[in-house]
Amino acid sequence: MISGLSRLSVRVRLSAAIAVLFGLILLVSLIGMRVLNRTELWMNVLHQDTLAEVSDALDLSREAAELATSAPFLYALFPPFQLEQEAQSVRDNLAQIARHAAADPALDLPLARLSLAIDDLTTALVPQAARKADLTAIDRDMQRLNSRVRRRSGDRALPLTEREVWAELQQLTASAISAGRAEALIELGEFTRRYRTVRDRVEAQLLPVHQPTFDEIQTALRRSDTLFALKHREIAAQLDAENALFRIRQETARISTYAEGKVAQAEARLSQARADTSDNLGLAKNSFLALTLASLLVAITSSAYVSRYVARNLRRIADAMRRLAAGDHRSDLPRARVSDDEIGQLFAAFQVFRENARKLDRRTSEIRRQNALFSRVFRNIKDGVAISAPHGGIEAENDNLRALLRLPPADMAPGTETTETMQALIERSAFARQTGPGDRGGFEEFTDASGHVLELRHSPLPDGGTVWLLSETTERKRIDERLEEIRRVETLGKVTGEVAHDFGNILSSISGNLHLLETADPDQAGHFRARIGSAVDLGVSLTERLLAFARKQHLEPQVTDVGLLMTGMADLLEIALPERVALEFDIPETPVLALVDPGQLESAVLNLCVNAGQAIAETGSIRVAVEQDRDGGAEVTIRDTGCGMAPEVLRRATEPFFTHRDDGSGTGLGLSMVDGFVHQSGGQLLLHSRTSGEDQGTTITLRFPPLADAPTSADPPSGARRALVVDDDPTALAAAAQALEDLGFEVARASSHAAGLLDVQRRSDLDLVLSDLNLEDGASGWDILRSARNRHAGCQLVLMSTRKVARPPRELADVAGLAVIGKPVTLARLREVIVAG
Repeated sequence: MISGLSRLSVRVRLSAAIAVLFGLILLVSLIGMRVLNRTELWMNVLHQDTLAEVSDALDLSREAAELATSAPFLYALFPPFQLEQEAQSVRDNLAQIARHAAADPALDLPLARLSLAIDDLTTALVPQAARKADLTAIDRDMQRLNSRVRRRSGDRALPLTEREVWAELQQLTASAISAGRAEALIELGEFTRRYRTVRDRVEAQLLPVHQPTFDEIQTALRRSDTLFALKHREIAAQLDAENALFRIRQETARISTYAEGKVAQAEARLSQARADTSDNLGLAKNSFLALTLASLLVAITSSAYVSRYVARNLRRIADAMRRLAAGDHRSDLPRARVSDDEIGQLFAAFQVFRENARKLDRRTSEIRRQNALFSRVFRNIKDGVAISAPHGGIEAENDNLRALLRLPPADMAPGTETTETMQALIERSAFARQTGPGDRGGFEEFTDASGHVLELRHSPLPDGGTVWLLSETTERKRIDERLEEIRRVETLGKVTGEVAHDFGNILSSISGNLHLLETADPDQAGHFRARIGSAVDLGVSLTERLLAFARKQHLEPQVTDVGLLMTGMADLLEIALPERVALEFDIPETPVLALVDPGQLESAVLNLCVNAGQAIAETGSIRVAVEQDRDGGAEVTIRDTGCGMAPEVLRRATEPFFTHRDDGSGTGLGLSMVDGFVHQSGGQLLLHSRTSGEDQGTTITLRFPPLADAPTSADPPSGARRALVVDDDPTALAAAAQALEDLGFEVARASSHAAGLLDVQRRSDLDLVLSDLNLEDGASGWDILRSARNRHAGCQLVLMSTRKVARPPRELADVAGLAVIGKPVTLARLREVIVAG
């Protein structure tokens, strides 16, 4: 018997004990289920009628609540089809309540009252939609007529008697509007009496010029019925509907109260049944207690087996494992298996584990030799190497790291971690960063005052740490600079040749026309002088482009909202681009300011967008985005989906006179001029292009430095009205400024588009801005008014022009008081605009 048990596994033994325990628990469950089933059967028989009564009462209460909830929606619906649908839904709810209360005569009277109230509510609300439509149409007509007579009553060009009659007609339409918007019968009666009084008075004063408008007012007041009769019926119907709604709520409350009483009676009967059930369950508890004691006996027996056999042998194995972990590879257990169960298998597994430990010891010795080799490489490599932890502190470094940084050796024990980061270590040195990882393809470049150059690379580790490699690249940098100097000399030679060729053509043209001019008659002389002027203009244009490339052009930098400038260029860019190219803008709501020449920036963006449009063969898109970088500077990005540029083309893209167009139409100065303008403005031009893949196309970023705080002009004396006049014509500027001064304004004058924008930004408070539409170099006065609207809340905006202006831009269409006047400006016209604004 005992030998047979020893051959059984621990799993079988424990499973047998658990099976016995499970049988006892199952027996307890069966007894409990039998008792509960009998109790449930008795409860079902006892409570069948009670539960049905509670269910009916709850359904009755729910239907009454749904009726009380849905009925008020009839009051809010005006379209007839919606009103009929909702009324039918309410009647369906009422029919459902009637079915639940069919056996209860106590609900007959409340249900009859509910049906009558619902019919009254529907009858009152059905005609309301038609009345509302008629009243709305009359109100719209009265508003239109009121606006007409108000304008004519305020027209000072009409005789006083005629204007007085127009004023009376304005009172007549105002009384009709007030009557149509009355909320109570008393208020409606008062407005009706007022209307009739004004009408009788006006009829006696009518002139022939007023009769058509008076007849139109009378006709507008009569649609399906008169305004006052329609309004009277509408208010009366609202009162009837509110009364019917009150009766619906009152009757549904009575039905809910009746249902609550039924539920309370059922709850009392259920409480009694619950007490009887508790007595039956007490008997079952005693049976459960006896069986639980038997289960406890089985559990104690199983615990003794686990403690005396399983735990003791596991302890022997654990002691042997500890000795083996301490390095005692001679530690052993009896080779003879105690039994064939899991304990015996653990004894055999220990033997295998000991053999693996011996193999691991040999492998550890090999790793030590490899670590020693890595340590020699780490110490003797010429570059500086450091390893930092995930939090940034340096864990290890070689001696060359601080030697390359010209810092004293670290005062720290080997293997200890410091809190100093790699960035902090570089900041303590004499080296300063010249380029970031985004500028040099993933590595940073640092230089010191003596000209030494260090290159820093880093790679992440799986645990979140970082390996840093610091290399001395001074000599390589000098070689690169010499190669760059050679390339600049080559570019300069190409520029010199191209310029000499172009200027030679210009001078030849001038010389030839001068010789022809000597013998030409007066009629031909004008033609030759024009040809000479064209040649001179061509030379000036070539000189300006060369100055832009050489970063020596004349700039007029000013504080400019780059986002606003790009928004103002939308129409120009859409005209300049083919229809197959979609133009998108990403402009932030907050201003992005930069100190640049706005005209040159517009020219640069236009040049880049036109080039991008030419790079798109079929359909595509150009995206213009403005954002503020993390340093506070401004960035303008033009991204196209065109053919892109190959790497060899991208390297030479900013070279002067270099063009990659097959038709030879390019001058090769476009990108070089943009690059010169950006660098002359203190910024940077970044190019990225791909000729294939998902991101095919070219991305050009114009990056400008952060805006320094600009001094603002002194505010004018308190209480004075301030105005700004912008016009490039000195005579017109003086005349407009004098007219505003005669009207009591303190006037600031700006003779150019750039000066006007600068004054708008610098002045802290302006009451009026008057700008000419067409300014110098094609600039628009709308730009001045846009900037004034954003900078000065409540400032009146006035545009003057010698031509008719069709409509303002979309950004200014909703500006109150915006006015357009003709030139020359007169004092009377200015006074009229200011009073109206």
